[in-house]
Amino acid sequence: MNLLQRAYRIHQYVPAPWLIAFALVICFFAFSLRQKAELVGYEYDASGFPQTYMKAVETREFDAQGKLHYQLSTPQVTHYQANPDGPSNADYTLIERPDMAFYDAEANAPWLVSASTGRSEANGQLIRLLDNVLIQQQTPSQGLIQITTSELQVRASEQFAETDKAVNMRSAKGQIDAIGMDADLAQSRLQLKSQVKAVYDPR
Repeated sequence: MNLLQRAYRIHQYVPAPWLIAFALVICFFAFSLRQKAELVGYEYDASGFPQTYMKAVETREFDAQGKLHYQLSTPQVTHYQANPDGPSNADYTLIERPDMAFYDAEANAPWLVSASTGRSEANGQLIRLLDNVLIQQQTPSQGLIQITTSELQVRASEQFAETDKAVNMRSAKGQIDAIGMDADLAQSRLQLKSQVKAVYDPR
């Protein structure tokens, strides 16, 4: 008996609407199984989701003598953990509009450092500041010193900052343009690396 004859006999005993409904149910289950098979093995990237976040954050660090070393304030920090099983060196924290203050050894006015965004890496040992980076200090000899650059790497515990990007430094006595800078904020020592061009205004 061929397939056509079997289908004719089934049609004799089972009404057509029931056959159609049965076919639709079979198709539905087949589609569901295929969808489940496609989902097997899919793994989401845990590092793309924040592990924690905090708002209105302010942190302070003090030296061994109890003097304020530096402080950081930000509207929000968002921490990302690369490995869902626990912390690792690949973890990082995004810092929104960071404002930092570094206090030098001579108790002069602090160095103030700000940027549009920041990224803390290496278990918080390195903070990378990006976009509209501004470093400034009010000094008795040169007035307000302002330094701008596009990127700055800060080792906060060491009060040390560096960049290999273009730097512009302004004060009441003129301005200096350069490529790259090292800044020992604890000792208020700045070293411009290359292509230094200065415009002096004695007023």
